[in-house]
Amino acid sequence: MEQNVVLQTVLNGFMLSFVLILFALGLSLVFGIMHIVNFAHGEIYMLGGFGIWWFYAQHNINYVLSMILTMVLVAAVGLILERFFFRRFRGNLLPGMIISVGLIFITQASVATGWGFLDKAVPTPSTFEGVITAFGATISKERLYVIVIALACMIGLYFFLMRTRQGRSMRATAQDPDAAALQGIAINNCSAMAMGIGCALAGIAGALAGQVFLVNPYMGSFPLLKAFVAIVLGGMGSLPGTILAGFVVGFTDSFGSTYLSSTVASMLIFLVLIATLVVRPRGFFGRAE
Repeated sequence: MEQNVVLQTVLNGFMLSFVLILFALGLSLVFGIMHIVNFAHGEIYMLGGFGIWWFYAQHNINYVLSMILTMVLVAAVGLILERFFFRRFRGNLLPGMIISVGLIFITQASVATGWGFLDKAVPTPSTFEGVITAFGATISKERLYVIVIALACMIGLYFFLMRTRQGRSMRATAQDPDAAALQGIAINNCSAMAMGIGCALAGIAGALAGQVFLVNPYMGSFPLLKAFVAIVLGGMGSLPGTILAGFVVGFTDSFGSTYLSSTVASMLIFLVLIATLVVRPRGFFGRAE
C-alpha cells in the first residue's frame, strides 16, 4: 500500500513539475532577454485559465482550438505589454517591477469585475475522461495529458531557441545585447518575441492548471512564488537550471503535501531554496558576474 502511495505521489509530482516548469520558463525567458522581473506573470497565467474556461466551458468551442485561441490571445497580450509598458524600461529593474505590480491589481480587478470572484470549473474533455492504473497507482488521463502537452511545449521551445535563426538571435541578445546589436540583431524584435513566447507559455500553463484545478482571478499568485523559487534556485536566466529546479520544487510540493501538509510543503520549498543558496549563491547554473 505504501509503495502505491509513493508511486501516486511521484506521478502527481511530475504533473505539478511540468506545469510549473512551463510557467517558470516563460518568466525566465523574459528576464534573460529583457532583464525585467515581471511580477504580473501570474496574471498572464490566470488569463490562460480564464481563456480555456471562456472558450471551452462557456462557448463550447473545440477543446484543442480553445487551447490554441487561448495561447494566441495571451501571447498578443504579452506583445502589447512589451511594446507599451516594458520596452522603454528594458534592463532597468525597478521601473519594470513597479509597472508589473500595478498590472497585477489592474488585471485582477478587471477579471473579477467581469467574471466574478468565485471559482470556475473547466469540464474534462470526453477524450481525457477516465483513469489509468499501473503498478497499483492511479492517475487520471487528464493529468497525463497535462504532462504530455507541457513536455511537447518544452521540446518545441528548445528546438526554437537552438535550431532557428530567431532563437539564436534571442540567445545572443541574452548573452550580450550590445554585441548582438552590433551584429545587426534587432533587439526590439527579440524582446517582443521573448515576451510573446513567455506569455504564451504562461497562458498554456494556466489553461492546463485550470483544467485540472479551478479558475479564479487570484489563481496565479502562489504559482508565481513557486516559479520565482525555481528561477532563483536554477540560476537567474538559465533555462536548464529552471527546468531542474522546477522538478525539485514540484516533487517537494507533491511529497510534502502527501506526507505532511500543503502548508509544510510550502515551507519546505523555501527551506530548499535557502539551503541551496547558502551553498551556491547563484543557484544551480547561475553565471558569475
